[in-house]
Amino acid sequence: MAIAVIEKATLVVPKAEQASAFRLLQEFQEIEIIDSSDLNQEDIIPNLLSDQWKKSLNKIEKAQNILSGFIRTNALQKLKNGRPVMTLTELETTTCTSGWENICSEILSSNERIEALRARRIELLRLNAQWAPWEKLNFYSDSSDESLRSTSISVGMLKSTSLTSFIEAFESATSGIGYHEDIFQSGDSSGVVFFYPKKMDCSLKELFKQSDFIPYDFPFKGTPSEMLKIWKSEESEIISEEKALLDKLKDYSEINETLNLAEEFFKNLLIRDDAHKMALETKSIIILNGWIDKENVDELKCLLKQEVKFPYYILFSEVEKHEIEDVPIILKNKKIARAFESLTEMYSMPAYNEIDPTPVMTPFYLVFFGMMVADIGYGVVLLLATLAAKFFFKLDKPLRKNVEFFLYLSFPIILWGIIYGSLFGVSLPFSLLSPSEDIIPILIISIILGWLQLMTGLFVGTYVKMKQKDVLGAFSSGVSWIMFLLGLAILALSKTLFISDELFTVSIIILLLSVFGIVLLPIAENKRHKVKGLLKGLYALYGATGYIGDLVSYTRLMALGIAGSSIAVAFNTITGSLPLVARLTLGVLLAIVLHGLNIFLSMLGAYVHGIRLQYVEFFGKFYSGGGKKFNPFKTIEKHIYITKNNN
Repeated sequence: MAIAVIEKATLVVPKAEQASAFRLLQEFQEIEIIDSSDLNQEDIIPNLLSDQWKKSLNKIEKAQNILSGFIRTNALQKLKNGRPVMTLTELETTTCTSGWENICSEILSSNERIEALRARRIELLRLNAQWAPWEKLNFYSDSSDESLRSTSISVGMLKSTSLTSFIEAFESATSGIGYHEDIFQSGDSSGVVFFYPKKMDCSLKELFKQSDFIPYDFPFKGTPSEMLKIWKSEESEIISEEKALLDKLKDYSEINETLNLAEEFFKNLLIRDDAHKMALETKSIIILNGWIDKENVDELKCLLKQEVKFPYYILFSEVEKHEIEDVPIILKNKKIARAFESLTEMYSMPAYNEIDPTPVMTPFYLVFFGMMVADIGYGVVLLLATLAAKFFFKLDKPLRKNVEFFLYLSFPIILWGIIYGSLFGVSLPFSLLSPSEDIIPILIISIILGWLQLMTGLFVGTYVKMKQKDVLGAFSSGVSWIMFLLGLAILALSKTLFISDELFTVSIIILLLSVFGIVLLPIAENKRHKVKGLLKGLYALYGATGYIGDLVSYTRLMALGIAGSSIAVAFNTITGSLPLVARLTLGVLLAIVLHGLNIFLSMLGAYVHGIRLQYVEFFGKFYSGGGKKFNPFKTIEKHIYITKNNN
């Protein structure tokens, strides 16, 4: 049910034509390669081009990463335009003629220059910060000026706390002849220049040493004032050059699509290389095994016949029993159920010899979701939002499927909103059930819906067992429990809606028969170990409490629906309590925000709890999963969609 029939394809081509064969299959996009690399492949020669492709791809990704900071993406415009669609031939031709390599080189070299400029600018900022205090020092301390031939000059820093005492000691040591001048004071340090007779060098040397005097050491040609001017001028030039380079990169960001196509191209080449590693290779031929949907077999045959000019051999065979666990799964459902396949995939893909639960689950999920939101207004908002997304935007494939998923959910929300007579929490004059007054009837309906889904799950489980020719298993785990739930339903009816002793007696008989089936049939299944079978049956009977718990779980359908309705009514009360002027202005905005919040919370709760009912209560009755999703050998499709060549 809804699982595609898979066949195994074996393709043999000359080794010299392997590149053409893999390219053709990649463009075909409908075959999953089987890894045969564990077979004897002593003669395989590694593809030396793959390293070159990886280097090219690495270069492209570096350039893209640089440009990412300059690209301003408009999400709405992107959704409106959608992804470009190209054939593989168009992608290859466009990439080879786009000059992507020169673009990458320009971007990378510009970025390297920018990084060098920024590093130099940081260094200049450090130099300016370090030497700016010495800007007033506009002469050389080692000046050979004739006027200073008998005078020594000492320039350096002292701690501000010891400056006064040092100057007093200096004046005393020079007998008042020495002269000093403060250059700067910054924090706890002071820059000072001292002038004194050369003949006092020896006597003052010890004084400077004892006072922790730090000599001025300017490692540049020129005075600080001169160098600071040069550095500031250089910094201005750096800023101008950096701006020009950044503008250049901004211009390159407008042709980022070229790099995206180049990335797509090289990733596709690497995908082919990975597929090549999974093939069986000899000195003269390549043998490739893969899984293919039976419906695509004729298309592949036709494609090979039209496009392949070299000799080849292809064989298609049915899946054998020992291959069932390895067969990938393709779900095939009609339009509505197709939108709900993601729920099955999140749980687990079915095994190849199982059934796809999606078609059976879909109507229940629709009904449950609608009942848990149940408001005409909320459903209309969801309907309009999804229709707008479908008709005004070119959505990517996964997003399009999600939009269709919520589009279909809007209809049961509207339908249950009509049943509840609720429009944005406002009670309409007509309603079949009132969320505020008919709580018990809604609770009963929830349990009935749960009972119907459990019965459906058991019927499907029985069908699966019969299909697997496990008749006793079908009766013990399927028919017996169907009778148990049927007996419970008749028992409830005999005590409520149809008060009847005869009906009560029928329900007891059905329940007893179901109990005997649950307990005794496992004995027949375990002929050699009857005691073990009896114990297994008794343990299975304990599962009756689980079924009761499952039925109780469906009361959440009532609880979430009433909760959402009550919150909507509360929000209306809040906005309705405002004065008329405020209600028509601020109240409108407040109502939109509050109901928007309730829509989000209601649908989130319905989504999560709806899934839980399927996974826990429903799937457990017939479905185990464990299959793996079909993973076709195709293009990466990161930036574009590849369409098949029509030629």
